[in-house]
Amino acid sequence: MGKLKLFTVTSLFIVTFLFLKKDARASDGTVEIRSTIGDNSRCYSASLLMQDGSYTVLISCRDLIYPGESGLVNYALWTQPNDGSNAVYLGLLGYGKATFRTNKPFNSLFVTIEGKVGKTPTGKTVMRGSLSPVTFLDSPTSPIPTPEGQQAADSEEQETTQPQSTKDKLFTALRRAGLAALIALVALIGLIFVVTRARG
Repeated sequence: MGKLKLFTVTSLFIVTFLFLKKDARASDGTVEIRSTIGDNSRCYSASLLMQDGSYTVLISCRDLIYPGESGLVNYALWTQPNDGSNAVYLGLLGYGKATFRTNKPFNSLFVTIEGKVGKTPTGKTVMRGSLSPVTFLDSPTSPIPTPEGQQAADSEEQETTQPQSTKDKLFTALRRAGLAALIALVALIGLIFVVTRARG
C-alpha cells in the first residue's frame, strides 16, 4: 500500500511538473496583431518568460488613429489566458510603444477601444493576433562557416584599404623610381652595345 501511495504521488508530481513547464513556456513568442475593422492599424509584440516567473510583453504599433471612435480615446491591450478564463488587462498603448508584465500564460493578444478602462473589455475589438512560438530557440544551430579563401580575400582587402603612412608612400615612390632607373640603365647599355657593334 505504501509503494502504491509513493508511486501515485511521484506520478502526480512528474505530470504536474511537465504540465507547468509546458504552460510556462507557452507564452514565449511573437504576435502580429492585425486590424479587425479594415484599417491600417497594426502592432507587433514579443513575449518572454523572465526568471521571476512573469512575462515581459513588448509592443510596437503603427497607424493608430486617435480618437478611435467618438468619445473613445484609449487603446487597451488584453491577453487571452491559456486556461480560458477572462481576458487580462495589460495596459494602454498610448502612442504605440509600451512594455507590460503579466503572470498568466496566454495564447493571444487583442486591442479594444475604450472610454474608461475597467477590469473587463467593454469596447469594440479593433485588433487581434495569436501567439507564435520562437522556433529558432528550440534547437541548437551550427554557425555558418566562412570559406578559407574568403577569409584570406577579406584580410587582403582590409590591408589594401588601410591608408598608407608617409613613410610607406615614400618607400613606394623610391621603389618605383629605382625600378624606372634600372629600366633606363638597361636600355642605355643596350643602346651603347648596339652603337659600338655597328661601328665595329
